[in-house]
Order: sequence, then structure tokens, then C-alpha cells
Amino acid sequence: MDNIFLLKLILSFVVGSVWVTSGTIVAERYGSKVGGLVAGLPSTILLGLFFIAWTQSTKVAVEATTVVPIVGGVNCLFIVAYILLVRINFWLALSGALFVWFMLSFLLVIFKFNNFVFSVVGYIGLLLVSFYFVEKKLQVKSESSRKVKLTFTLMVIRGLISGFIVTIAVVMTRIGGPLLGGVFTMFPAMFLGTLLITYFSHGAGFSSAVMKASIFGAISVVIYGIAARHTFVPLGLWGGTGVSILISFSCAFLIHNLLTSKMT
Repeated sequence: MDNIFLLKLILSFVVGSVWVTSGTIVAERYGSKVGGLVAGLPSTILLGLFFIAWTQSTKVAVEATTVVPIVGGVNCLFIVAYILLVRINFWLALSGALFVWFMLSFLLVIFKFNNFVFSVVGYIGLLLVSFYFVEKKLQVKSESSRKVKLTFTLMVIRGLISGFIVTIAVVMTRIGGPLLGGVFTMFPAMFLGTLLITYFSHGAGFSSAVMKASIFGAISVVIYGIAARHTFVPLGLWGGTGVSILISFSCAFLIHNLLTSKMT
């Protein structure tokens, strides 16, 4: 068990490092819309559910998916809080967004949330409200690609920051049952790493634009959790993971083509 958990941490660090670094490079090369989409693809949840199923059972992993959609909605509020507060101060925005996430997630654990239907409905509502607020009220504009010189040092720093964040999220899934595990598989590690890197690379405007795109980009994360809920038991761990990845990434591609074109 300990060896498997250590492997889990190592894989989480490596995948998190590569994923966020790749996402921010794409954002710089191709603009905030594509970068937001890549940053929103499933990573922490993919690893979290996989290892929950591996170390415990696929049934436990399925139970953990109950809370996935509603925490996806909490992640949308995390983004709204960041974009709203970063206009004042970056560190205020970072701490405020994390405060919102931990408080709302803590309430889900305290009240032992276990209604999947309400979880999905709540996510859809929070998604639409969050995007409307960012798009219409805060009027965050999408931005084009940014040209930067990607040095080896910059790449290493990005990898270390993002890998460390994902590893913390994975560790938290071990201290509780399926509910707490499900909550922390949805910890916005990719968002956190991405906003740190994009802010210090290009400032509040570009960082806000990438995070706005991530609201829709992260739909694929919730879809992954829903797919895993229905495939892990009948198809097994490997089959369920493979099918869930295929469904999630296919939906991400469709979302990008059909919805992000409507962003300003």
C-alpha cells in the first residue's frame, strides 16, 4: 500500500508538472481560449480516481464521484473570486479564491453531501452563473497568443510549482473516505498552477482571460467524473479509465469548437 501510494505521488508530480507546463506554453503560443481549454482537461481527478480504485476498489471510486460535479461548480466560483480580486492585488486574489474553495468544500464534507442528481444540477447552475458574471459583468476579454522565450530554467520552475500543487492534492485524498477523496480529486490544482504562471509571465489581464476560458474548458473534468461513475465497475479500472478519457477529451474538443467561439 505504501509503495503504491508513493508511486501515486510520483506519477501525480510528473503528470502535474508536464500538464500545467504544456498548458501554459499552449496559452502563450495560441491564445487564452486554447490555453484555458488545455488547463481545464482532467488531470488531478484522473489520477485521483484511478488510484482510489486501485488501492481500494472501483466501487469506492464510483462513490467518490458523487461530489465531483458540485465541486466543479465550486471551482467555477474559485475562478470568479480570482478574476474579481486580481484587479486589486494578486495575493489577495489567490488567498481569496482558495478561501472560497476550502470553505464551500468544507461545508460539503460537514453536511455529508451524497446526492448525485443535485450535484449535477448544482454544477450546471454555478457554471452558467459564473460564466455570465465573468463575461458580462467583469467583461474579461480573451487575449491572443504571447511570444516569450522559453528558457530551461523557466520550464523547470513551472514544472516544480505545478507538480508540487498536484502532489498536495493527491495526498489529501488519503486522509478521508470517498466524500473527502472525491472533493480533493477536484482540487483546482491545474487552475492554481496556471494562474500563478500566467500572472507572473504576462500579468493580470492575460491570466484572467485564461481563467475565464477555463470555466468552459473544465467541463471535461466533470464529464470525466460522470463517465467514470458509469464505466469503472462494468469495464474495470483500466477499461473504465480509457473510455472515460476518450469521452472527456472528445467532449473537450467539441466544447472548444462550439462554445469558446462565442467568448469575447
